[in-house]
Amino acid sequence: MSNLIRYIIQEDPEKQMKKNDLDYTKYSTSWAPIQKQSQEDKYKGYKFSSKNLLENSFNSLTSNKSSQSKDEGSFMGGISNIFNNIKSDEKSSSNTSLPQSIAKTATEESSKIGNVLSPKSIGNDAASYKIAQNNKENMVNDANIPSSKFSDKELTERMLPVIKKMEKPLDYIYIDTTWNKTTGAGANVDDWNTFNKVNWEINGRSATEEEKRATFDYFDKITSKGKQHIDEKGNIIKNNNKAKSYADHSSFRLSQGEIDTMLRNHITEDIKYLQKEFPDFASYPPELQNVLLDIKFNTGNVSQENWPKLRKAISEKNLFGKEGILKNVHRKDVGEDRNLWTEQQIRNIKSW
Repeated sequence: MSNLIRYIIQEDPEKQMKKNDLDYTKYSTSWAPIQKQSQEDKYKGYKFSSKNLLENSFNSLTSNKSSQSKDEGSFMGGISNIFNNIKSDEKSSSNTSLPQSIAKTATEESSKIGNVLSPKSIGNDAASYKIAQNNKENMVNDANIPSSKFSDKELTERMLPVIKKMEKPLDYIYIDTTWNKTTGAGANVDDWNTFNKVNWEINGRSATEEEKRATFDYFDKITSKGKQHIDEKGNIIKNNNKAKSYADHSSFRLSQGEIDTMLRNHITEDIKYLQKEFPDFASYPPELQNVLLDIKFNTGNVSQENWPKLRKAISEKNLFGKEGILKNVHRKDVGEDRNLWTEQQIRNIKSW
């Protein structure tokens, strides 16, 4: 009965529906600017790149709490005003109320915004952020991250330009101080098989095997004769002729690419030697690896017999002592610039 009476006295249903639509528009319109402002405040000052995501999170963590409270208060104050208006409108309208769907939506959105204003912490303090920052992308730049394992390729790339500069590769055949046929950056081509594998060129074209054989035999006569010169102690007398004196003995030449290939092969074999001679070579400081490779390349070995003091200093990890590595890396038969480079390499070692 009461329902019937209420139906009779209420306004026209079509008119009531229009009023409800106007109410919805009113509240949704007043809600939109605050929701938009909330999104703008949320992202204000953020740097939109994957590189700075963690930085944004950290800035949120360490922002001034009073400022946050102020922003939160002003925003929640706006929410409060909306609901006060809703309640006021409800009181002023005895026959209708705010649709439940609108109130429910407003409550859900308020909860979401509250979560945004209270982000979850990634740690207790700034230190926890520093740990989180060490992700895969940033590990390379972190000074506290251990260096990668030894790589002979990296050592080769480090030292190839250095050795090339010091050795000053020659593109022709010459005879070294010990009467060996040599070319490029000190590459020994004294035996026929090695000599034959080299891509020798004559006026820009590849030499034939017959031409290689004839040239090899020519130089072999010179080296064989030189090795017959023995001193009173039975040692072969060194060849004192300069390398450039052999430039016109043959038309054989090397391309720059062939010089680099032979140099790389030389370095590769020297590294293999060092790894056998020094079982812990991979753990040595890079600077010491550089020096040992240069000595091996230049002198032919770093044996216990020829380098006893250096070997002892290395085994004791004695860098700068009276009998340390620095005091025992000098070579007699190299230029002063090479010895100075060697010294500087050892001085650059910070720890071991």
